[in-house]
Amino acid sequence: MPYVYQISWHALLVLRLVRTGRRNQPKYRLVAAEQGEKLDGKVVEILGHYEPAAESKPFVFDKEKVQGWLSKGAMPSNTVAKLLNSQGFSLPVHLHAEAKPKKKAQAKLEAANKPVEVAPVPEQVEVASEETTVVEEAPAEEVVAEETPVVAEEAKEEEKNEE
Repeated sequence: MPYVYQISWHALLVLRLVRTGRRNQPKYRLVAAEQGEKLDGKVVEILGHYEPAAESKPFVFDKEKVQGWLSKGAMPSNTVAKLLNSQGFSLPVHLHAEAKPKKKAQAKLEAANKPVEVAPVPEQVEVASEETTVVEEAPAEEVVAEETPVVAEEAKEEEKNEE
């Protein structure tokens, strides 16, 4: 007499993939199992198999058995739901929420998105003296730009010519 696996009345059943292939040759079984069991633990029923490397018919399963387990309340994993949806089922696939950036990364993003403050343009300052009126400009910050070697040589030659 074959062994019959007894399902506890409060267990949640899931449809999931169990890996059976060798190293670098993945093969999976589509099984119905209790949620709390190990991935390679006891299964209630084998429903099919999936070979991602196979070119023809990578996903083979018994459609009636799968529909029977889904009608009994078995929940498919995200991967199984995607595979079954590609075969004509319409099961919900739960997307994982996006991870929130860490505090340091968040600070960098805020700093990058912060508008750049432009320094005000220096205004002319009038200084009045008793004898003459002199107009002076406020000192402006010098901006040193990187010069190419040719431009730098020309500037040195001009300075020598001025002396």
